[in-house]
Amino acid sequence: MSNNWTEQQQNIFTEIENGESSVFIYAGAGTGKTTTIVEAANRANANRMAFLAFNKDIATELDDRLPANVPAKTFHALGFAACRENGYRKVDFKKSINIILDVLGKDFRSAYALRDLISKMKGAYISPMDAQNNLNVSEIEGLMFEYNINLEKEEEADAIRAIPNIMRLMTITRTVDFDDMIWLPLQMNWSLPRYDLLFIDEAQDFNESNRLLIKGCVGDNGRLVVVGDPRQAIYGFRGADSNSMDIFKADLESRGRKITEFPLSISWRCPVSVVKEANRYVPDFHHAEFAADGGVHVNYAFNPQPKDMVLCRYNAPLINAFYQLVLDGKAAYIRGKDMTKGLINHVKKITKKSYMPVSEFLPLLNADCAAKCNSFNNAGKENLAENYADKVECIRIFASRGGTVNDIINSIKEVFNGKEKGDIMLSTVHKAKGLEADNVFILATDRMPNKRLGSEENNICYVAITRAKKNLYYCGPRPGIN
Repeated sequence: MSNNWTEQQQNIFTEIENGESSVFIYAGAGTGKTTTIVEAANRANANRMAFLAFNKDIATELDDRLPANVPAKTFHALGFAACRENGYRKVDFKKSINIILDVLGKDFRSAYALRDLISKMKGAYISPMDAQNNLNVSEIEGLMFEYNINLEKEEEADAIRAIPNIMRLMTITRTVDFDDMIWLPLQMNWSLPRYDLLFIDEAQDFNESNRLLIKGCVGDNGRLVVVGDPRQAIYGFRGADSNSMDIFKADLESRGRKITEFPLSISWRCPVSVVKEANRYVPDFHHAEFAADGGVHVNYAFNPQPKDMVLCRYNAPLINAFYQLVLDGKAAYIRGKDMTKGLINHVKKITKKSYMPVSEFLPLLNADCAAKCNSFNNAGKENLAENYADKVECIRIFASRGGTVNDIINSIKEVFNGKEKGDIMLSTVHKAKGLEADNVFILATDRMPNKRLGSEENNICYVAITRAKKNLYYCGPRPGIN
């Protein structure tokens, strides 16, 4: 492909080589965005250039492919360099918790919930005080509602009142946690490296702090090459803005910056039939001229083979599928070792009695689930109810395989053991973003997209479909459209 650039790619190269505008590239799934960025960087003639990536793996891969004068960095590495230059050199991932407990006392039960709330405030770059120097209660409570952050009722008022002091202490405590690496340089107004041309990928997943960090690196004269796909925005639950690219573009235009937009809509990954299936969600998405036909199969029997990928919108069906594959003598693993702690903590929240029989545990679990989901639904938080019910269903599956609470916990540890080794990978759609396989099986298609939730649900379908390089297998009916 690199020797036969499409007209879309040539147009991008021409603007980057000869133009003066910032460039927004709307790159569909598998459309060669990385190859395009690397070629554009080779052709660019700016003095100071860099590439900003979301994670270290992408930065490492691109650092080997980009020209020597275009270093690839993560957002966090860039921000942490500014922290170090200003004397904040030590990383302490317990910094937030330690400060919270120092301020509110060692017995403060909502410490981790408050940590999550402050993390979201940092990402959204929300100040704890409003313009009149009053406590910014409406913004804080809005984040709590949006991200299901539940403080203990009797502790909530004290916690919110303490946030300004906690965030002040975070600026003077000379250690850095993960959020600080981006938030502190902005909060402290530290100088950042300036670039004449800055490449940025996955722009659909930016939050406000990401955008502010980028702006600090280009000033009023630097150019941006912003690459992303709003149709692959699926991380709203993490704090990403689903309309991130529009927000970024509007801000640049409001400051008089010229922007030129380009599509990358020809998929080099997906065969003809898979592209046509994806067109149900994204019309402006096309297959390559030489693409194979491939296949899309509906109501297909679940029978993945080595190197196939199994995807689902939810976690519980993946656990059932994992056990089915193990019984069939197939080596499989579930991507996402981070689930271990959340599931075990949920079990322990129901009971601390590790030898409680499952027969006693399940009624407690079910009663808690019914109460929580009812509360979420009554408050209009349908997405939180769905996520809570999915977590509980995961625990029910593990409970069906043991006699005590301790057995449930051990089963969770065995499945999510962090090794991620096996012939068949099972994953939620969210964790599979950026991955691909020849054959992709999708489970629980009758629940896709979730009709009660928003437009990101269509994006999840699109992302799932476009992981397939040859065949797509729906283990159920064809998904609908929100």
